[in-house]
Amino acid sequence: MDKENPTLPILTDRLMIRKLTRRDQEHIYDLCLQAFTNDWPAGWKMNYQQASDFLDWQISKYDTFNVISDSVYFAVVSRDNSTFIGHCHVGNIEELGETEVGYGIAKKYRGLGYATEVAQALTQWALNTFNLKYVAATIVDNNFQSLKVIEKAGFVKYGRKKIPSLDEQNEFNYFRYYNPSQKREI
Repeated sequence: MDKENPTLPILTDRLMIRKLTRRDQEHIYDLCLQAFTNDWPAGWKMNYQQASDFLDWQISKYDTFNVISDSVYFAVVSRDNSTFIGHCHVGNIEELGETEVGYGIAKKYRGLGYATEVAQALTQWALNTFNLKYVAATIVDNNFQSLKVIEKAGFVKYGRKKIPSLDEQNEFNYFRYYNPSQKREI
């Protein structure tokens, strides 16, 4: 990916979005533990070995990653002291058939505006780096904080979509953010 996307890491005023590394193992596992207390999506309920395998899988994708055909996760860390804040992802979601951005901020760092900062930066990076017409975001009804975040980030709601997930078929709020340099679909 470095050859094709030299713009990593992505820097904001307070954060750095960077590739995951093996040193992030404990942080990824901590996020998995939050899923067991319903503070993180259920799909993240992984034991230590599963979290390690997930991390290795994501790291292996960096050299060939393209948001048109695949999705990848990145680390979100503070710029001042490299504290692990959470993760974000971007890329083609097979069930959606579109490029989506997503984010997850560890519970102790929520409410500080980090998610909005990540959503805005990752969206602009994806639009500019891959010359996309738009990126999508999907959010369940009861995730009120994320619904606020995505609207603050400038996304517009385009209704609802049923998207098969790992556990069940959910109906999601469906948002898009159009690239201002691209001709918009009607």
